Amino acid sequence: MAGRAGRGGKPAGAAARPLARAGLAAAAAAVAGCVFVPPPPLPEEIAAKQAEEKQRLERLRAGKPDAKAGGGNEGPRFVAGDEPEIGMSEDEVRQYATAQGDPEHGDFTLEEALAGLPGSGALWVRMHLEAGTIECELLPEQAPRTVANFVGLARGKRPFKDAEGAWVTRPYYDGTGFHRVIEGFMIQGGDPSGTGTGNTGYVIVDEFSPVLRHDRPGMLSMANRGLTTGSSQFFVTLAPTPHLDDRHTIFGRCTDASVGVAERIAETGGPDDRPRTPQTITKMEIVRSG
Repeated sequence: MAGRAGRGGKPAGAAARPLARAGLAAAAAAVAGCVFVPPPPLPEEIAAKQAEEKQRLERLRAGKPDAKAGGGNEGPRFVAGDEPEIGMSEDEVRQYATAQGDPEHGDFTLEEALAGLPGSGALWVRMHLEAGTIECELLPEQAPRTVANFVGLARGKRPFKDAEGAWVTRPYYDGTGFHRVIEGFMIQGGDPSGTGTGNTGYVIVDEFSPVLRHDRPGMLSMANRGLTTGSSQFFVTLAPTPHLDDRHTIFGRCTDASVGVAERIAETGGPDDRPRTPQTITKMEIVRSG
């Protein structure tokens, strides 16, 4: 049925259509003006992106497959001497370890780490220093692979690549120190070179748990330069540090007395956040509480 005629013999709705179109155009313009602008990236996000792009360019210069482009069949995904890439998958972490010559092929279990350890209670680490002893309960239920790696290195069960490039097994942390100490933030250790650039020759996957947050002093957590780049370095928090959540794997909780020891270590900080006097872990023990 035709609509009612308006003035000039045109359907009544025809005169209203231009106005309707104008209204829709105005509404669309208003919506377009309300585009969401994301917040600026965090400094560590910028650094991670820059490192990732640097790695990509280095691989291209070396004639290796571009991971972002899906690789290809030109050669192996990783070769010995490669730096670990940020954000690798679990399978890529194993491929990377294998390419570096890791005898464990990036797959070291908690059972291997705990072999021969007496007792059956909760798992603890004791770090003995001149400043005192730092004691932390380890959390294998929330971070089994991270705890396996840490315990395996501490007990001399997990092979690692030494400074000469040989794969060896010996207590990794004995004689290492806290090389980065910042009052009100954290103390960081686990690098035999003492520079903050040392590693084990392999990396481990991240294990983020929604029930573990950097919400208090005394959280024992893995250090890294981006996702899936951690290996041996760790830190103990001295305050809530929520910006580290889901970026660094929490794998232990330290006692209040141990936080006091860590705070005294942090007070020795000097230029470049390095301690003015060596803060050496003379012995790291892994024990059961019962």
